[in-house]
Amino acid sequence: MRKPRKATAITLGALIALYAIYLGALYLFQSSLIYPGTADQVDAVAPTSSGAELLKIPGESGETEALFLPASPDTESGPRPLLIFAHGNGEVIDYWLTALHGFRERGIGVLLVEYPGYGRSSGSPSEASIRAAMDAAYDRVITDPRVDRGKIVGYGQSLGGGAICALARDRSLGALILQSTFVSLDHFAWTHGAPPFLLRSHFDNLSTVSGFPGPVLVINGSEDHLIPWQQGRRLADAGARASFKLYACGHGCWDPDHLPFWRDADAFLVSAGILRKRFTAVQSQ
Repeated sequence: MRKPRKATAITLGALIALYAIYLGALYLFQSSLIYPGTADQVDAVAPTSSGAELLKIPGESGETEALFLPASPDTESGPRPLLIFAHGNGEVIDYWLTALHGFRERGIGVLLVEYPGYGRSSGSPSEASIRAAMDAAYDRVITDPRVDRGKIVGYGQSLGGGAICALARDRSLGALILQSTFVSLDHFAWTHGAPPFLLRSHFDNLSTVSGFPGPVLVINGSEDHLIPWQQGRRLADAGARASFKLYACGHGCWDPDHLPFWRDADAFLVSAGILRKRFTAVQSQ
C-alpha cells in the first residue's frame, strides 16, 4: 500500500515542479508576451506624410517619439480639440498615420504617442515607462497654441486603453474612448493559470474608469476572442458617465467604413462638448 502513495507523492511533486517552472518562464518572458510590438521593424526616419510633425519627447529612460497631426486647415481657426491616441501592443504609431484622418476632418488634432522600446523610441516598455511617456507627450503638446487644452480626448485601443487610462490618472482629459480594451491585465494572468502578483504591469483600467468624472465611450467586438466584450461591459458599468457599444467584429474593430463608428463617435463628441455639432453626412466618409 505504501508504493502507490509514494508514486502519487512523486507525481504530485513533479507536477508542482513543472508548474513552478511554468510560472518562472511566464515571469521572465512576460514583457515579450505583453509588448510584442518591440520586435516590429520600422523605417529609420519617422514618416512626415499627411502633415505629420515629429515630436521627440525626452524622459528618464531615453527619448520617445510622438507624431502630431494638426486639425485640417479648412476647419475653424484658433485652438482646436485634440485626440491623444494610444495603439495596441503589436503596433507602432506609423501604422496609424492616416487611419484617424476622420478626426482631423472634424477639426480635431491627433497626437500619436509611441511607447518606450517601440519603433524608433529608446528605453523599454513597462506600465511605469509608458505612463511617463504619455504624461510627457501630453505636457509637450498642450504648449502648442493650436491645441485647446480644455478639449482633450484620450483614445486607447487594446493595450492602449491601459496607456490612456494611466494618462487619465495623471492629467486632465475631457473624455475617454476605450476600444477593445480590458478591465486589467490581471484577467490575463488568471487565464494563463498564473497569480496576478507575478505581473510587473497591471493597467487597472477599471479603477480609472470608475473614478473618471468625464464621459466615456467603450467599444468592443462581439467576436473578439482575445479580449471578450464582457470586459468592456464591465468597464462601462463602472463609469458614472460611460456608454457601451458592441460591434459585429473581432479584436480591434477599426473598420469605420463598415461599422457605425463615426455615427457613435460624432454623437459622443458632441455630448462631451468636444464638438459643437455633428459632422454632416455629406462630409463624412
